[in-house]
Amino acid sequence: MALTSPGVEVSVINESFYVPSDAGTTPLLIITTAQDKLNGAGTGTAAGTTSANANSVYLISSQRELTETFGDPTFYTDASSNPINGYELNEYGLQAAYSFLGVANRAFVLRANVDLASLAGSATAPTASPTNGTYWFDIASSVPGLFEWSKADQAFTTITPTYITSITDLVGGSSTGAPKTSIGSIGDYAINTTHVTNKTYYKTAANAWIQVGSAAWYTLHGSATLHQQSAHTDRPLWKSTEQDAATGSIWFKTTTPNSGASVAVKLYSSSTASWNTVSAPLYATNHAAIYGLDPVNGGTSLSTGTLYTQYNVTEDSIKANIDDTDTSRALQDFQIFRFQGGATTITSNTTSPSVTSGHSFKIQETVKASGALSSAVTVTLAGTDADAFVAAVSAAGLTNVSATKLSTGAIQMTHALGGEFRMWQVTGTALDDAGFGTANGHAYGTYTANSTTLVDNLYDAPAGYTEDSTTPADVIASNWKRLSYTASVDAPANEPTDGTLWYNTNLEADIMVHNGTIWKGYAQVHATTDPNGPQFSATKPTTQSDGTALVAHDLWIDTSDLENFPKIYKYDTALTDGADFVLVDNTDQTTENGIVFADARSTTAAAKADSSSTGGAPTDSSIVALLSDHFVDPDAPNPALYPQSILLFNTRRSGYNVKEYRNAYITTTAYPGSGSSGKGNVRYGNESVASYFPDRWVTKNANNADGSGTFGRKAVRKVITAQLKSEINTNQAIREDQRGFNVIAAPGYPEVISEMVNLNTDRNSTAFVVGDTPFRLASTSTEITNWANNTAGASENGESGIVTSSDYLGVFYPSGKTTDNAGNNVVVPASHMMLRVLANNDNIGYPWFAPAGTRRGIVDNATAVGYVQASTGEFQTISLTEGTRDAMHTAKINPITFFSGAGIVNFGNLTKTSTSSALDRINVSRLTVYLRSQLDAIAKPFIFEPNDTLTRNEIRGAIESFLLGLVGQRALYDFLVVCDETNNTATRIDRNELYVDIAIEPVKSVEFIYIPLRIKNTGEIANLGN
Repeated sequence: MALTSPGVEVSVINESFYVPSDAGTTPLLIITTAQDKLNGAGTGTAAGTTSANANSVYLISSQRELTETFGDPTFYTDASSNPINGYELNEYGLQAAYSFLGVANRAFVLRANVDLASLAGSATAPTASPTNGTYWFDIASSVPGLFEWSKADQAFTTITPTYITSITDLVGGSSTGAPKTSIGSIGDYAINTTHVTNKTYYKTAANAWIQVGSAAWYTLHGSATLHQQSAHTDRPLWKSTEQDAATGSIWFKTTTPNSGASVAVKLYSSSTASWNTVSAPLYATNHAAIYGLDPVNGGTSLSTGTLYTQYNVTEDSIKANIDDTDTSRALQDFQIFRFQGGATTITSNTTSPSVTSGHSFKIQETVKASGALSSAVTVTLAGTDADAFVAAVSAAGLTNVSATKLSTGAIQMTHALGGEFRMWQVTGTALDDAGFGTANGHAYGTYTANSTTLVDNLYDAPAGYTEDSTTPADVIASNWKRLSYTASVDAPANEPTDGTLWYNTNLEADIMVHNGTIWKGYAQVHATTDPNGPQFSATKPTTQSDGTALVAHDLWIDTSDLENFPKIYKYDTALTDGADFVLVDNTDQTTENGIVFADARSTTAAAKADSSSTGGAPTDSSIVALLSDHFVDPDAPNPALYPQSILLFNTRRSGYNVKEYRNAYITTTAYPGSGSSGKGNVRYGNESVASYFPDRWVTKNANNADGSGTFGRKAVRKVITAQLKSEINTNQAIREDQRGFNVIAAPGYPEVISEMVNLNTDRNSTAFVVGDTPFRLASTSTEITNWANNTAGASENGESGIVTSSDYLGVFYPSGKTTDNAGNNVVVPASHMMLRVLANNDNIGYPWFAPAGTRRGIVDNATAVGYVQASTGEFQTISLTEGTRDAMHTAKINPITFFSGAGIVNFGNLTKTSTSSALDRINVSRLTVYLRSQLDAIAKPFIFEPNDTLTRNEIRGAIESFLLGLVGQRALYDFLVVCDETNNTATRIDRNELYVDIAIEPVKSVEFIYIPLRIKNTGEIANLGN
């Protein structure tokens, strides 16, 4: 601002300029962990391990922050607490990050969206947690309370019934059917838990099942057969001196002492992820339960969710207060009810009902402090509308039951205590007219939600409940509703969520064969082969599994080498040297002797249909059943593409691989129509898939590049690395300039080296990639060289070889042994050691110093180096010999080895480059990475400045000053910077371009020291100067 009166104006013009300091060694660590881990403090979920935060980039500054974000690193042990070396689910990247942050304070960490814990092997398919509030009738924890009388012994025998949990064990495949004759033995008992009434059956000498308490059961042992349902305090008087009951009479003890009945009901809580037992005592009726559970208040003290179990569900032989003529016999069954809470209310769906004067009905109600219903009260209508009905109920003198007319014109009846009332018509149709007749009630023990015709809380009275000698009660108003639950031995669970992974550890295989037209079950083409399918054995079979002689086409899968599973052998009787098993070439998918690896089916044709509309995936058919069945799913491979006799290894039904649960996988949307070519299930007669189970387990791990399948740990690894590759290739956050990392590593995964190199290329080669070698790479020169040179001809990086080369990639061997955060010995990849070596190197030197040798290459986070033996899983400690190191140098693999007096040292400085240049050394490569980032920072302030001599001189001076500093720091021998009219022509200036040409001579590291030693005669050295 110009002064207009005398004064002083001081202005500050900032013309200072300097090169910003480098952040030091800052890696991007790409890791995998279990999902939803506990944080390091043990107070909650580690945020970085949630599914929502997967693929997010975290800047971590300390070990504590790391464990709070991702939890402590997990390393698995076997049943004997021995470490599982090289295990695919170990969290190598997290452990490497923890070790690195012990000597540094800055690291970017990216967790890929794969849950390692979900890939832990299991012989049974995983399920999802039950829905909160799910009820479970725990059969294993329940006590049946049934006792059979022996007249000869004058004593009871405790009955242990068979619990039937599947309708497939019932006649007609229906829950109302009796058990099949194939179930149980004569004299056995069974309880059908597939039906809500849980009927108890007895198997007669005629091999027929009859219900206990039925007329047929009573006649079975003669007229003295008795059936009593009572508490432990009411012992049956069946001794010969008493009622002299027949053998086979049954006492159902309704209270728990002395092995009395106990119905174990459990309720799932999602907040605690646990099942909690809910009491469900036994009572004969709803009103008896109200009195037993709330004897003082008649229901008002009952909480919502209170349970009870009613026995003799039809209420046969229960006599009414007004009559004792009901002599029907009690059936042996039980049903579980749940209290809904609050007042018991029934609201008619009939608005403005028309009733008839003079019609009448009776009501009984529960009252406080009584286990019986009140005496029946007659309600007689004195009018023809809803008001008359309400008035008649009000005038009847009931204690707890009242009626009102709603604004809609409908009638509402209420039991104020939440108790029960029962009604039946005496004259006329008063209840029917008001909308409370039997046509308006739910069938007893059932409930239809959101019904437009049935009244909530109104039920038809149990069939056996009789109010007088001829007329049963019509309806019951009750707050007890039948409990919806699952009856089973094992806790129920939901079907897996879409995308759930399952590593199936079962060693079994469904192998089909091409008959020239379609895929067929193996026994359909080779009928006399082993009746149990392929034999799994570590030794060559000499007979079929049933002891009969081997025949042509018998299959054997060798389990002695699971690392290379499946080695499939086919028995050949036409060999010139005699019959023998011949190895099937897993890479051959084109000839009759080959094999295809693909999903085909999980069931036979008989089991494909979802007849009960339960949804989900079908239950797997047995391997034996599949041998003689040719059903396939519509996603099976097209048989038209393969020759006759080729095998199909059905990976969907076979084990030892990773599968993913897919919802709505086989549907009419995906496979519409039927009956014509290209419609419906195109692999099975073009039939409609409308009746199929919709979900499937789909093989997740891809086949190898040669078409062979991947199995065992390799299948697990395939799934993990596929997700890692996808994340590295698609994540945009790690490509943003503000993520200032200069090292990239994915500890434990050489498979993603190519993806890391491509990421670095996308970032203009501003980082150095640290690559691992496989855990199981043996230490011989041949093995290492073959892997480094990709002798096996692998098409991608992995355990077979490395295919990637780059000036900014260093590969290190072997693995190391260290301790995890729990103090256990664990095997870690080479990158675990090298990340810390790089940090230490940069802390005491500079990135352009070789991170190798006894000064800056010391490994301080491992106690041994070696490899994991593929056959045993044991860690083999090694020290690389000079000959091996020579071979590794030629193959451009950097050795980490032990030197006496120095310890474990990185003794290599090579990049995995394809050409010979200064960039074939790590120190020069990292110098270049450093120069790229620093020169970018120097040049950015000059963008949009005038493109003239002043600007060119200024930027040249800044760069020369920076490079001169590097000369003093032993990074460069010399340099040259050109930024003038010679390289900034008029044409370039008109394009708004400014060129700064820089030539550098990087300092090379000393790697080969030659010391010629000459031996001279005595006195000869002294005379050399004369």
